[in-house]
Amino acid sequence: MPSTIRPRPSSPTNDRAPAPKKLKGDATTNLHESINLPTPQQLHAYREGYLQASPYKYAAIEGLLDDDLLESVVEESWNYGIRGDEASYPGWGWEQKETDIYSIQQTPDLSSLDPAHLPDETLEALPMTTRLKNALYSQEFRKLVQEVTGCGPLSGKKTDLSAGLYTQGSHLLLHDDSISTRLISYILYLPNSPLDAPKADVELTPSADGKFLKGWDPKWGGSLELFPVENGDEVGPPGTKRVAKVDVKWGQIVFFEVQPGRSYHSVEEVIIDEGRQRMGVSGWFHRPTKGEEGYEPLDREKMKAELSSLAQITAAPALPFTPYGSEPPAGLKPSDLSFLADYIAPSYLTVGTLEKLSGQFAEASEIVLHNFIAPELAAKLKAETESVDKRDYPNDLIPAQDIGEGDGWIIQGPASKHRYLNITGTSTSTPIFQSIHQVLFPSEAFRAWLSVVSSLAPLGYRSEGRRFRKGLDYTLASGEDGTGDARLDVSLGTTWWADVPSGSDEEDKLLDHGGWECYLAAPDEGEDPAVYQSSHAKKLAKLEAEENGIKPIESVAPNKEKKDTHPIEASTATIESDHDEAPASTAEAKKHTTKPHPVEAATADKDGPSISVNGTELEFDPDQFSPSDFDSDSEMGDDDDGPLLTQPVSFNKLLLVLRDPGVMKFTKYLSAKAKGSRWDVSGEWEVGVMEEAETD
Repeated sequence: MPSTIRPRPSSPTNDRAPAPKKLKGDATTNLHESINLPTPQQLHAYREGYLQASPYKYAAIEGLLDDDLLESVVEESWNYGIRGDEASYPGWGWEQKETDIYSIQQTPDLSSLDPAHLPDETLEALPMTTRLKNALYSQEFRKLVQEVTGCGPLSGKKTDLSAGLYTQGSHLLLHDDSISTRLISYILYLPNSPLDAPKADVELTPSADGKFLKGWDPKWGGSLELFPVENGDEVGPPGTKRVAKVDVKWGQIVFFEVQPGRSYHSVEEVIIDEGRQRMGVSGWFHRPTKGEEGYEPLDREKMKAELSSLAQITAAPALPFTPYGSEPPAGLKPSDLSFLADYIAPSYLTVGTLEKLSGQFAEASEIVLHNFIAPELAAKLKAETESVDKRDYPNDLIPAQDIGEGDGWIIQGPASKHRYLNITGTSTSTPIFQSIHQVLFPSEAFRAWLSVVSSLAPLGYRSEGRRFRKGLDYTLASGEDGTGDARLDVSLGTTWWADVPSGSDEEDKLLDHGGWECYLAAPDEGEDPAVYQSSHAKKLAKLEAEENGIKPIESVAPNKEKKDTHPIEASTATIESDHDEAPASTAEAKKHTTKPHPVEAATADKDGPSISVNGTELEFDPDQFSPSDFDSDSEMGDDDDGPLLTQPVSFNKLLLVLRDPGVMKFTKYLSAKAKGSRWDVSGEWEVGVMEEAETD
């Protein structure tokens, strides 16, 4: 599971951080000394570079802000502390932010650096941070941004920014930043290392007072990745691979126009530790507010039309169901058992075991079967997937974005919803995995086995053989229309490095690498699940709600009153198979129950719902990244049951879940520090209710 908040960042050279250097004046003066205005010739070059940039217009400029100010901000950040700790300033400090789409340490919005929001004690301790905020939103700097981008007037009243700290494991998945009145997105880089850090392959520059090193090696990760629109269209779903990368450089600021369905970008995972910090200050310039020069009321009808269109073209396509060509089976025939014996452990094919499985599933609506694949076949499967990973990951760096493609494997997108490899053809390197996906799962015999275990009638299916490459792949929270039918989810974990004892410390440690699968409750009655499937649909729904005077959604909790179909309960029944031995009894199985992780408070942000697991905030919209959107001062709630089910990466475990309409799920981004890929064969079945045959 994602890690908890790290210890308070401190000086790279001392346990107790010294006071930062002092500049002349206070936070509200000497702004002209804080900005290095370019010459007309430099400004022209910046403008030309911006216009020629690809896949969309952006600028990456060094030296626009005074270096002494930037160094002072870094030294001042050593005293931020962890927000809420006794050692931190009141109302201030770093907070660990984790969702299905990012992991980062972040401060509150710097707009709160004001007597109306923070006590004098805190403001007096943060003069350099305040001065930087004022410099960025000064008339001089906003004019510079306007001249480079041609974006038109920018608000000087609405400030929207925070300091962010990317350390080992931090990442930000693909999004387009489009929300509200944002017009220009920016990031100012302040990467730093302690003086005693190991020697780097790139030259790092000491700060003026010699307290830390400035600079960053691109191979440490953390670069800004820019993605094109798929098929070269003006707007639409993003491509699955970046086409440009902006490396982290001290004092460089990157900015671009926020464009719905076009300005797609992400941040590589940081893979270095050694005390190195990819620190930055990021935020947005907004359109002028009412009363400011250049203010124009938003055309809501135009926005609704654009968002509605974008919601259609950026929604992730779903694989069609393949219907079976025959009536549902009445049971397992000898020929079915003979076929399945080549794949499934013998103990899962006996009458006694099948009766136990059926009873367990009927009671809990989900079940985990250990050692599901026959031992000899499982050993071959483990060997072939491990071999492929060893081939593709020769070092600990973030792999190339096309790694693993070919040999029957294709990359699956759009990256705004998911990215992973899917086996669709013949593979010479993974024939066992291919056979399980393309032979076992679609077979009539497996259909009959599922029917016996679930007491349901499988009518059609869709399945994928998936490989989530470390440092690259994930799925985001999604679900289908809540008015549809229940689905039977079937997932076989085949991750070779996750072959650890169930319930052990080793299994708990697997969660640290990501790659775990999470089920989330269906939206409450009256809420549209499409809101969570498409960021643009969410914005459209929010806009319509505001117009109709409807209060925004504040939390998503399981619908406890809904009992029409089997809900996913908070625990998963498990059955173990010790290869040829009979599976454990029901009482024994309960000892191996896969439990969801402790649920913490539901924190409501201003743009939508969230719930958290072990401090991990589970978001539904990849575009909601304003620092002010994630204020953790809200009261801890007791009415949120949290995720319905979390399942870590696994080897030779079959998970069956009867999923209610609208229930959402996602697979967490797999960290580059994982030992290899996450491998699984994942399927979804349309099901009907079995009818009892009439008897004489």
